[in-house]
Amino acid sequence: MASALQKEESTDLSGDLLSPRQLLRLLAGSGPNGPDAPALIIDLRARSRYRHSHVPGSHNIPSGWLISGELPDGDLILVGDSTQHSATTIDHLQAQGHARRIRHLAGGFGAWQHQHLPVTGRQRKGWPQLFRGIPGLRPSRLLRPASPQEA
Repeated sequence: MASALQKEESTDLSGDLLSPRQLLRLLAGSGPNGPDAPALIIDLRARSRYRHSHVPGSHNIPSGWLISGELPDGDLILVGDSTQHSATTIDHLQAQGHARRIRHLAGGFGAWQHQHLPVTGRQRKGWPQLFRGIPGLRPSRLLRPASPQEA
């Protein structure tokens, strides 16, 4: 238990965290790229995951690229796969001397999606969603394998 506490203290997760609702309020208040934008929102996830869906107004710079490349100007809000993903990236950036304010999304992008907040991207609908709203048709019937009698 002490090692988990030491690990949490070493990454200092509590001071930099934004809940998904707090980030949504920041976006709604000034817009993600407006003149009063609070910070640059960077999605640290892989490009394929970013293309599928992401926080509106965010920019995709995978964590490895961000750490090894030139740092963007201004304050940053990082969105990762998890809180630990973005916290680790923050540790690397601070070790490199990035002195501006860096915050990150609590729970990562999964927490954003779990709260059904707006996303942008190429979201593909699965078969059950395509047939939703058709009277008398249930997705469980579509996905059930055919029985030998039906064949």
